[in-house]
Amino acid sequence: MKRITRIAVGALCVCFAAGMLSGCGGNSGEVVVWGGAEDQVLLKEIVKEFKEENPDVKEEIVVRVQDAWDAQSVVAKDPSAAADVILIPHDQVGIMAQAGLLAEIRDGTAATFATDIRANNDPATVRQATYNGKLYGFPLTMDTYIMYYTTGIFNDEMPGMDAFLSSVDEMLGVTTMPNIPGSTEKAAAFGFNIGDGFYFNMGFFAVGCTLFGEDGTDVNACDWNNENGMKFMRYAATNFRQSGGKFKSDDAKNLATAVLNNRLGACISGGWEMQDTFKKATNIKYRTLPSITIDGEEKPLIAFSNSKQYVVNNMSENKGVASRLAAFITNEAHQLRYAEERGYYPSNKNAQQNAAVKDDPFFKVIREQLDWSVPVPVIPEISRYWEAAKAVGSSIYNGSLNGDDASLQASLNGFIENLKSSI
Repeated sequence: MKRITRIAVGALCVCFAAGMLSGCGGNSGEVVVWGGAEDQVLLKEIVKEFKEENPDVKEEIVVRVQDAWDAQSVVAKDPSAAADVILIPHDQVGIMAQAGLLAEIRDGTAATFATDIRANNDPATVRQATYNGKLYGFPLTMDTYIMYYTTGIFNDEMPGMDAFLSSVDEMLGVTTMPNIPGSTEKAAAFGFNIGDGFYFNMGFFAVGCTLFGEDGTDVNACDWNNENGMKFMRYAATNFRQSGGKFKSDDAKNLATAVLNNRLGACISGGWEMQDTFKKATNIKYRTLPSITIDGEEKPLIAFSNSKQYVVNNMSENKGVASRLAAFITNEAHQLRYAEERGYYPSNKNAQQNAAVKDDPFFKVIREQLDWSVPVPVIPEISRYWEAAKAVGSSIYNGSLNGDDASLQASLNGFIENLKSSI
């Protein structure tokens, strides 16, 4: 832990591209760092520590709110007005790097940024920080999605409930669901946002299909329209329609709120729900993803996974200080603070082995699901996927896509063609 901090603090010179004409954050006398609204308190505390431990840094460090998921589009509109240090999900690395928006992370005369990132972080997050063989990100967290359920509907103390919760078919097969509290309407049994490509992938991965090839780097490789993909499409068309009443598709947060309020038995959503929707909830439990039954065989759903990374704006006039700050925020000690105070699973390998993480029941489930997940591809072409997946998933749920094989095959073929279209 101390070794990481010392290297980050002692970095006085870094090899980066020459400074651009205009600085970020308003003037060259300040370094701006972005973080989510919910992370502002912790981030400001870490920045204060950075200033105390780095008296040679004369620039003012400014913390501002910016949602990580929208960061790429905000930076692209005006890179010179964006922050110097930017938090993004890893699938934006390739898009931003290709556009020249990110500074490459390298070792310098007094800094070992790249070496430390590769040595200290989970190999998956290092790959997610890399595009075309170059390193662009300082990994901070790892995340995926799991299943949450309410004991107000699915009481896991009842005999056989473990096997029941392990199967989508069992949950959707319940004969009679209880009423929604205060209503004569019946609760739904199970849900996920089938119109969101982040979740739509689960069944295709379960039957062995791949997105952009086995390692997610082949822009021409997607086999979701093969016979295995058709098997999942038939399953989805049968089980994931709104008209069935037992399945519910909606925004992930809305589904989580429905589970919290006993309007829905179980839903799939990200680890972040435990810091938000389910914080202090007493009726909520969690587990890894359930299975679906294909050709009489149980197939565990396989999640997408991602990481959040701090990157350095390529237009920053203070790339050296920005890199020192990014390394400081993401070091082992601070990743542990993000884990303990914000509930984020760390990317740092030592932090993962810390008792506060390793022995935590929730983090154990996250770790198990991470080991049974596929990282969202880094390549810029991933931007083609989201709308294409949304179209297919939404058509299944609202019933506009007929359930016959010809319609399902045509839909998958169209999906593949959309992936191959220009960005």
